[in-house]
Amino acid sequence: MHTKELARAFRAFAGLAEFERSQEIYRFSAFLEQGSNETVLSRLKRVSASTSYPLRLKESLEAIELGFKSFGATKQANALRSILKLFAGRPGATLDGFITEISVSPQTTDLHALRFKAADFAFAKLISDQLNEPSLDSKSFEAIMAKLRSPDAVKTVTLVLIANLYAGNGRVYRDRKMALEAIDKHFRVQVSRVREMCEASG
Repeated sequence: MHTKELARAFRAFAGLAEFERSQEIYRFSAFLEQGSNETVLSRLKRVSASTSYPLRLKESLEAIELGFKSFGATKQANALRSILKLFAGRPGATLDGFITEISVSPQTTDLHALRFKAADFAFAKLISDQLNEPSLDSKSFEAIMAKLRSPDAVKTVTLVLIANLYAGNGRVYRDRKMALEAIDKHFRVQVSRVREMCEASG
């Protein structure tokens, strides 16, 4: 089953739910529809299981899975069962926090590592996305770095997570200096690559 097909099915079920529950299903459907239309299994290779999840959404998806099973829609039920594996850890997360956490590729960093237990996942994803903006220039980069250099504004564990997400690796940065240097180095490498591509294209 493909992600956009499952998203359409979720929206149909959402119409039967009370308002707050339906809004969660609609927003999760929008998450599934992001990007290209691919199989659910392909999408799951690029996301991570959570450390905390929104309980009501999980209950809603379990009810939809039961509905699929009841009228013999095995393919759809199996796809949903795979999606439900993302709901790991403990209940209590906000929907935004949950989506931010599962959106991180398991190939970049291990979000379940103890060193990330106190990290602000939502903030780390927000900053790494800003750093990855194609339009980011040196002035904007330095403005972000000024914020990251402040221990009062950004905890070290969150800074390390930002460095991992931005650089796309799982390296262990043992202090703020190492993490900041990694971010700066990656930005310089990206700038150099863009410059080389522009020169090559004439």
